[in-house]
Amino acid sequence: MKIILPVTENNASERSIARGFRNASLACIYNCSNQTSEWLPTKSISQNVGNLGAELKRIGIGAVISYQMPLMALGFFTDSGLTVYKAESASIEENIRMFTENLLEPLTNAISKSDSACSSSCSSCSSTSCQS
Repeated sequence: MKIILPVTENNASERSIARGFRNASLACIYNCSNQTSEWLPTKSISQNVGNLGAELKRIGIGAVISYQMPLMALGFFTDSGLTVYKAESASIEENIRMFTENLLEPLTNAISKSDSACSSSCSSCSSTSCQS
């Protein structure tokens, strides 16, 4: 199975899990079978955001690890047969390890709602907890 994580580059040599795909410059695709990673610009994965879940399934991805996800995106992914897990740290390697050891919790609608009171409508949100 392959998993995908949205990634941000903090500087030239440091990468960490992004707050979501909208904030990600890269995606890390980790192949659990042969323990290899592939790094792709997020824009090269799918040109149509509405088809992202189906495109991920097509290339063999079965799970997504992310800090947060808007409810609509979570629905697209789960409707496509992907399981979405909540990242537990900024470390890509740590979250991959936790996934392989079955230590990550699935990201549910309830968790997604509590993580983003404004449901990613940042232009209309006055929350100081959002990070765009």
